[in-house]
Amino acid sequence: MMNDLVLLEKKDGHALITLNASQSGNTYNEAMAAALWQVIQDVRWDNEIKAILMRSNGTLFSGGGDLGAFQRGVNQQRLPALVEDLSATLNATVLAIRGMEKIFISLIEGVCAGAGIGLSLAADVTLVTENAKFVAGYIGIGAVPDGGSSFAVLQALGLPRALDFFLTNGVIDGPQAAEMGLVSRLVSTEHAADEAIALLEKISQGPPAALARTKKVLIQGVSRTFPEYVEAERQGIIASAASGELPEGVAAFLEKRPPQF
Repeated sequence: MMNDLVLLEKKDGHALITLNASQSGNTYNEAMAAALWQVIQDVRWDNEIKAILMRSNGTLFSGGGDLGAFQRGVNQQRLPALVEDLSATLNATVLAIRGMEKIFISLIEGVCAGAGIGLSLAADVTLVTENAKFVAGYIGIGAVPDGGSSFAVLQALGLPRALDFFLTNGVIDGPQAAEMGLVSRLVSTEHAADEAIALLEKISQGPPAALARTKKVLIQGVSRTFPEYVEAERQGIIASAASGELPEGVAAFLEKRPPQF
């Protein structure tokens, strides 16, 4: 499947999503919102897909909201309605990424601003290069963080650093993001795509149900008490034992062969 703004390639149980509006900095407008939502829904419900990688063409992963579209909204006296529609689609998209029973990886190789922060950090694994930069951007245009961006930054960095980042229109580069725990890994700038694809393929070879349950337990654990958390783990491993994945994994380990999930 392919459209002009968001490319989708499927192969061997995984999918590659590419934001392709490089001439406009991959900014988030009505067309991009609709195209990305369509692709996310496609991979979410494709039972053949276990893992997804999202990256971008161009020097910007995402320039955030499309300010040109915002200005047209002002001129047409429809900016509030435009923002309402865009934010609804953005929220649905990040919730789908976080809630899908697939492993979602994002690769940031350039500037990631505004709404792009929420999109990239909704991923289960976020990879960055030395050239990556997270740019808050909201306060500079009189806006408030959206798309889960403040939630993700707050969880990763804590309140003092999150406030500093957003209130001062801060910038966090790739190495800083990795060191601070905002992202999962810092990868080589020269070999970023290769490293991301290798990780995507590795995850795609894993047990899909166990991957989905592990993701669910960890994400839901943020809001659970410890007793609730360990019970969720227990239910997850019981389900693994009842499925074909744990028996196959044990047999493969004992027989010294790769598992066939």
